[in-house]
Amino acid sequence: MTQKRILLAEDEAHIAKLVEFKLGKEGYAVELASNGGVAIEKLRTEPQGFALLILDVMMPVADGWEVLRFVRTESAVKGLPVLMLTAKGHQKDMANAAELGATQFLKKPFDPTELARLVRKLVGDPK
Repeated sequence: MTQKRILLAEDEAHIAKLVEFKLGKEGYAVELASNGGVAIEKLRTEPQGFALLILDVMMPVADGWEVLRFVRTESAVKGLPVLMLTAKGHQKDMANAAELGATQFLKKPFDPTELARLVRKLVGDPK
């Protein structure tokens, strides 16, 4: 049985390393997209390749809102669960995320254990 793959769209290296380390320890395979444009390209080329998208909002090339709109309008990835992981944690940001179709929202700074719990809730065990 293969590991469940998670696409992490995050431009801050220290956060990407933390997420990759924690979820890797939990048994998930994490693939990094360093900006929104790379995330969209990976989703286009491997539409069935990921069990979950963890998505930052403030990124270069395409921001998280653009990536989320792409996911919810592109039929091949429309059902992909999306966990917004962002410092933009105001009520309007959470409302916007919900309106655009985010599955879950976690505000930075975050507890890595809480992140792992949410990932397991959204996609189940890593294998």
